Amino acid sequence: MTAASTTDNSTLQYISFLMSGAVWGMIPTHQLTETINLELGKIVQIPDLPPAVVGVCGWRGEVLWLVDLAYALGLSPLLSTDYQSAKCSLLRVSVNQHNFGLLVTEVGQLVRCDRQEIVPGIPSQIKPEAAPLIDGQYSSSQGKTLLGVNLEALLAALRDQSLG
Repeated sequence: MTAASTTDNSTLQYISFLMSGAVWGMIPTHQLTETINLELGKIVQIPDLPPAVVGVCGWRGEVLWLVDLAYALGLSPLLSTDYQSAKCSLLRVSVNQHNFGLLVTEVGQLVRCDRQEIVPGIPSQIKPEAAPLIDGQYSSSQGKTLLGVNLEALLAALRDQSLG
């Protein structure tokens, strides 16, 4: 799945996704390469990584690093012992020419919103040190609050190994 993310100068297109419990997020579609249903058995764990990096998987001849976005934000880890599925959803993203995967519970739908509709702030369930990873909140027409995830900040935090 690919799509242009800008519809005019102030309206952007995002893909929404469920991270943990009832916490929804969104990223700009220009950073999304594709969505994948991933079997958990395909994840290879690697020691001594930041805790938010759950491992790697092979995808189309590429080694893809996998990030538990919920855990990075201080929510319940997606791959906790109470996770009841043999599969999860994976958002394959590209940020500054770096490809990696975001593990999420469910991929939602495309959302268009004006930049002004994304208001600063984070909900209380997000850990304070993860605040730089959130651009703000958007209230959708379906009544969901979506957190705008800043993938550049996430990538920088992973490089600094400050997530955990």
